[in-house]
Amino acid sequence: MPPEQSNPRGAYARQGGGGRGGWGYFRGRGRGKRHGGDGSWFNENGSGRNNLYPGRSQNPDANEQNGNKRWQRPRTSAPKNQNQDQDEDGIVPDVNTIMVQANEIPAAALQIQRTAPPMSKHVVSCPWKDWDVYFPQEVYHSQHEFLPWIAEFKRYIQDYHLYRLNKEHQCAIAQRRVLVVNLKNLVQACKIEDLMKLIVERPTDIIGCITLAAIQAIFGEEATKTTQQKRFTVRFACFDKITRGKDLKADLIGKMVCVRGTVVRTSGVKPLAIKMAFTCNTCQAVQTVEFKDARYEEPTRCLQVGCRSGKFTPQRGIDYETETVDWQVIRLQEKLPDDRLDSGRVPRSIECEVINDLVDRVIPGDVVEITGIVKVAQTEKAYHSRTRTGNTMYLLYIDVNYLQKSSMTTVDEEENDQDYDPKGSSKDSKDSIQINTRDLYAIEDITREPQLFKLIVNSFCPLIFGHEMVKAGILFALFGGRRRGNSAIDRTVTRADPHVLVVGDPGLGKSQMLSAAVKVAPRGVYVCGSSGVSTGGLTVTLVRGSGSDFALEAGALVLGDQGCCCIDEFDKMTTDHNALLEAMEQQSISIAKAGVLCTLPARTSVIAAANPKGGHYNTAKSVAENLKMNGALLSRFDLIFILMDKPDSEMDKYLSRHVMALHAGHAADKRALRPTSSQDSEMDRSHPSESSDTKARMSDPLSERLKMTKEDDLQLIAQPLLRKYIAYARQYVHPRLSPEAAAILQDYYLALRERHRSPDGTPVTTRQLESLIRMAEAKARIELRELVTKRDAMDVVEIMTFSLRDAFGSGQGLGPSQGQGSSGRGKGAAIKRYVAQLQKIANETSSSMFSYEQLYRTFQDMQFSDITGGFQGFIETLNNQNFLLKKGSRTYQLTMVM
Repeated sequence: MPPEQSNPRGAYARQGGGGRGGWGYFRGRGRGKRHGGDGSWFNENGSGRNNLYPGRSQNPDANEQNGNKRWQRPRTSAPKNQNQDQDEDGIVPDVNTIMVQANEIPAAALQIQRTAPPMSKHVVSCPWKDWDVYFPQEVYHSQHEFLPWIAEFKRYIQDYHLYRLNKEHQCAIAQRRVLVVNLKNLVQACKIEDLMKLIVERPTDIIGCITLAAIQAIFGEEATKTTQQKRFTVRFACFDKITRGKDLKADLIGKMVCVRGTVVRTSGVKPLAIKMAFTCNTCQAVQTVEFKDARYEEPTRCLQVGCRSGKFTPQRGIDYETETVDWQVIRLQEKLPDDRLDSGRVPRSIECEVINDLVDRVIPGDVVEITGIVKVAQTEKAYHSRTRTGNTMYLLYIDVNYLQKSSMTTVDEEENDQDYDPKGSSKDSKDSIQINTRDLYAIEDITREPQLFKLIVNSFCPLIFGHEMVKAGILFALFGGRRRGNSAIDRTVTRADPHVLVVGDPGLGKSQMLSAAVKVAPRGVYVCGSSGVSTGGLTVTLVRGSGSDFALEAGALVLGDQGCCCIDEFDKMTTDHNALLEAMEQQSISIAKAGVLCTLPARTSVIAAANPKGGHYNTAKSVAENLKMNGALLSRFDLIFILMDKPDSEMDKYLSRHVMALHAGHAADKRALRPTSSQDSEMDRSHPSESSDTKARMSDPLSERLKMTKEDDLQLIAQPLLRKYIAYARQYVHPRLSPEAAAILQDYYLALRERHRSPDGTPVTTRQLESLIRMAEAKARIELRELVTKRDAMDVVEIMTFSLRDAFGSGQGLGPSQGQGSSGRGKGAAIKRYVAQLQKIANETSSSMFSYEQLYRTFQDMQFSDITGGFQGFIETLNNQNFLLKKGSRTYQLTMVM
């Protein structure tokens, strides 16, 4: 009877070897001319235990006499002048030739199964090329659990993937050696039980199986020579389950997860060796070692016959089998959920390693979805260590398998494999908002509302009563204008995002409106200037990474790219105002430090709120003087609103009712709403049987049409739906100016230029015209229209006039400050009325020149008898504050618009 039948446990021993000894790499019992009873190997004289190879003597001559042949360890390059060794039966061993009875091998032998020579009478050729590359710890046999999975994956790739790709795409996959698989379709099409669970809990095994299947399906017979060039990679797209940052803990080590967050830091690209050749310092033999998880390990001893050296030299040149890949580390900061229930928690950050085609795909500020395997690495500092060299503290990181930039708006559609870019890039947008069919129907119902603009304005921050014009201006910034591509001539980009500044007394709801803007914006960043925000915290910071490399860390403006950046307490960050100049106009941030020259996008709308110096707005000073801010920064704001706390018994009554209703738990209270106008209120009292029209009359000013009245029956839009409405409009609505709207905006701009043509007056440049165009496009986008109408232009002109009247009237309408009592406030109001009357006369006469007598006559007609200082002091105040310029004897010129 043959030896393998009489002694099953000795099936792997050579003929004459016996028992449990196997190949002699582990102890066992047996008999034979080469194997000792206690598992030791005898030399030709039958003694000695220290021989390195079975049946070999330390004397090379004795080995040649006995006819023993040297076994060459796999992955060891022998000298070129030596022939390939054969076993005793004359069969040349193959790396892909593994023993049949692998289930009989003890666990200790699995660690060295790559070095043991196979039995020629009990081997079978592995049909899956590169099995030993992707499964180095698995021994192939015909009953392996991976084989049904590989066959099913191969069928899926052939039937559901390759037939959709033309020859050009297949050649691109073969050249790039990356295949992106739609995970949803894979789970649905493959008949493997609990496949999704296997992918999550055993990702390395599943990826290896799909890779082997892809190699056979794509390359076929050419798999052997093609795969020797570079490893093939399979990446998973469409991983549905998103893992929150706070859930990334030790129980997820070794499992596949998908996390969504913002890239806050990127390192430089470095070469990483995944396989390296080592040369023995004694005999110059070459052997190759693969590094797992980037852990450097040198060979322990030389495998050459008769050489016992343990010193090696790493070979990094291209002449050896050293293989390197591009490697980069990015830091991902988790994105808190939209409901912001966890807003008080510090966002978690985690390091992510990307290689090969995934490097240089993202920059700081990008919102990405990363699919990868959670792994651990030792910390640099030896925490919780009881020895000087040991370390029991580890850090989590993600070995990235797939990376994709999140799109701003995602509408449920049928997805196919060819829709996914292997590079992981998507449309040039940022945040991810899922819009389902139910949301689309809700958006369609909203657009049917006849007073759509009024509905959206009142749905924004309903907690704050009034301030409709300010809310409309903030909504213009949230919706934004149409983004134009680069010009074919000079490659310049026109800014499409308006900027809004709200200045006013404390307690008027500025911070609440900014907080509401962040919540409804598709992507918003909130910064408070009083918390010590630095210049780097607003723009970008260059930090030193590992070694001598530098990494970029994004600030608030970069993180708010294609969204809004709300800056509260804007006046408290005086030293950082100059850092905003480039970002607000060019919408980019340039950095030139430590030899690093780069530009990051900052396409964001800046919505700022500031308190005036001294706590109350001083009408005797300009906006710049109240805020201690330079004019270059103020000129970049499209709209500047001034909020002043003026006593008004009627408004205070409505406001108090509104606050009481909110504290009582009511979303709105009809008693807190105002009538349509004072005239309509009188009509209601005199004609109780007549009801006023619920529709706002187009002839009424915009400030009146936007007010919520008792007669309105509007159902306010919930905050989550309003956020999706804004995201949908920004993504799919791109309005253009009509000729009528363009004519209205042009006439208004020319009128502003005419009024401020004096070199001493407030400058009006093309920035104001561009602001008008941006806001007109935003007004049309709010109502989901592709054309800017005449009514849109008229509404924008009214809002711009309202803003200019606040900035130029209250800001530079210069009476005494509010702190000087009621008389001071009365004089300031008188100045505003008087200058407005002079402006009206100048428009009628087409002349801005006034004589002293004309000014006095106007003063008397307006009955300003209680003005302190009389007419002469009144005129001197106007002259000192540049409302009136003295052009000669008793002649003055009007310079300021009210």
